[in-house]
Amino acid sequence: MSVPGSPTPEVAQLASRRGFGRLEHTFLPRKDVNVQEKYRGLFIAASLTGIASLATGGILLWVCISWWVGWYPLFFSALSTGALLNSPNFRKKLGSQRLHLFERGLLVDKGTGKLFAVRWDQAVHYQETVQEVIIYKGTKTPLNTTHTSTLVAPNGTRAQISSRFADFGTWLPLISEAVARAQAQKVWEAVHEGHKVSHGPFSVDAAGISTEREGVLPWSAVATIDVGGGFVAVRQHGQPKAWALAKVETVPNLLVFLTVTSNLYG
Repeated sequence: MSVPGSPTPEVAQLASRRGFGRLEHTFLPRKDVNVQEKYRGLFIAASLTGIASLATGGILLWVCISWWVGWYPLFFSALSTGALLNSPNFRKKLGSQRLHLFERGLLVDKGTGKLFAVRWDQAVHYQETVQEVIIYKGTKTPLNTTHTSTLVAPNGTRAQISSRFADFGTWLPLISEAVARAQAQKVWEAVHEGHKVSHGPFSVDAAGISTEREGVLPWSAVATIDVGGGFVAVRQHGQPKAWALAKVETVPNLLVFLTVTSNLYG
């Protein structure tokens, strides 16, 4: 969930120069354990002590009993070490990062004075969501979901925003919708003026949708364009298989693409 609070003076100044307008949301790095700053040193010391004890027990079990008995605590101590090293509670720089969503743009404070800023009407947004599942006796059980958004500015600089920022289920649609509000009308007008607009593997114009491999599919022949299983699928009337498939992460400004095309086919 976004949190209230004032941005740093550097963030406020850059946002003002870019004309970003009002600050609407700020997201902090996700913390599996919420530790106050004054207790951070104690948390790190306690965590390292626990991991060391677990690893020591694993080594003793390996030597004195059997390797497979000692393997389990050693494995979990390695996992715990990785989690701690990537925790905002351990890495102060990571904990100081902020994702700011303004009225007319996005600003990422990467920590130590490194800032990335882009306006909604100029942003190129790529998104990738990966869901890990356990398959047992034909039943799929969701295990973990991670997300990475890549924002590209007009000068080519880019920033990756991952699910290490808390509550990506909130900030992801906010970013997608802000880009769509700022850009969909412009793309719609370009198509109706006879221009061809590229969205990664897809190109869109008044006649239809096209790919380099499949050629052109007229809008009258398009049944649906939908998203599922990590793919964008273009489906043709009367055909059981998709006419064209593309990975979601290859389609820039996905919601802009879906908004414009939904008003062209059928």
